[in-house]
Amino acid sequence: MNTNQKSKPQVPLVSVIMPVYNAAAFVAEAIESILVQTYKNFELIIIDDASTDQTWKIIRHYKKRHKDKIKAMRLRTNLSRGGDAAGNVGMTLAKGDFIARMDADDIAFPYRLERQVRYLQTHPECAVLGSSAHIINREGEVVGEKRVATSHNEIYKEYFVLHPMIHPTVMIRRSALLDPNTLYMMVLSSNNDYLTFFKMITSGKKFANLNDKLIYYRIHGSNDSLAQVKRSFINSIRIRYRAVFEFGYRPTSLSLVKLAAQTVLVLALPEKLIFHLYLLVRGIAKPADYVRFIKLPRFTRLKKAFKFRLATRLKQSA
Repeated sequence: MNTNQKSKPQVPLVSVIMPVYNAAAFVAEAIESILVQTYKNFELIIIDDASTDQTWKIIRHYKKRHKDKIKAMRLRTNLSRGGDAAGNVGMTLAKGDFIARMDADDIAFPYRLERQVRYLQTHPECAVLGSSAHIINREGEVVGEKRVATSHNEIYKEYFVLHPMIHPTVMIRRSALLDPNTLYMMVLSSNNDYLTFFKMITSGKKFANLNDKLIYYRIHGSNDSLAQVKRSFINSIRIRYRAVFEFGYRPTSLSLVKLAAQTVLVLALPEKLIFHLYLLVRGIAKPADYVRFIKLPRFTRLKKAFKFRLATRLKQSA
């Protein structure tokens, strides 16, 4: 055997795809959190969706230092679509059998990839795996949590009411995708992940969520999913309609009642109020947070608004 013969580079089992747009304030933390993963057989694919801030400069810095781990591309034209279109571009570069999504404003736990890979390897029937998450504000302070259903049956039932997968936590088995070279069906201005996963789950693909919190999910007032709540909700109505009449999904009677209530509230209430109701419904905020805010005297409330845990969310959405 020739000991001088160079061994072939290891093909990554996991491709982490991170679309980025104007995330200079957070992207370094997101990249660092992937680079320090306990699981090492991965590649990080970063697609800059034509950012206009210092995002690309930061990405280039990391790409230069970690050429063996990071692939990076800067798009000349912003594709928008909530990052899903850029995610599809990233998919064209991916080599892994497992595709992990990551957002540029979130932070992954060091063992995120390790735990998800272990689960998918021991549960070959699972196509899409997510997790719960801690909620952090702009400053990185933990302000809540986001818990999700864990079993396939629970997830299936919830799909008609709320998206039961936290998008930046998912790891997808490439062979289970509708197209092995494409992450998302591109139909709507946003929410294409919801549409794609709805199509997958109604096609018989098995879903699961780990109860572990594997990311810090950042809410800072500019999240695409929260920036235009009514637009996102109308898109979700279109998706649910397709799920029933095209994909063969059968919602429960309770799901239909919940959808009717959601529709009345979303169409009748101001968008700012809907934002806060969303935080309450998903368990991100608690009623006590708002009670504490309301009960403080006016001057004290304004002074202390920057100290208690909902300050950033309230300020950004105001």
